Amino acid sequence: MPQIIFSGQSGCLLPLLIIFNLLFGRAIFNSTYLWLGVEAVLILIFIIKIHIFSKKFTRQFRQDGSHGKVVDVEGKVVEENKKLE
Repeated sequence: MPQIIFSGQSGCLLPLLIIFNLLFGRAIFNSTYLWLGVEAVLILIFIIKIHIFSKKFTRQFRQDGSHGKVVDVEGKVVEENKKLE
C-alpha cells in the first residue's frame, strides 16, 4: 500500500483514503489518537504531493523560455510568375 500512496499515480487515491478514514476510521482504529494521527499523516502527504506537483508544473513553464522569444511573422501573398507544366 505505501508504494501506491507515494507513487505519482495516487492523485485520486489520497483524497479517497482521507474521506474513508474520516468516516470509518473511528470504527477501524480503537484509539482516537491513532485515528486522528493517521488522518493527519494522510492530509500531510496530500499537501506535500500537491506542493511538489505545483512546483513541477510551474517549473515546466518557467524553463521553457519561449515566452521572451516572440517572432513577428508578416504574411504576404506570393504570386507565381511561371506555371508548372
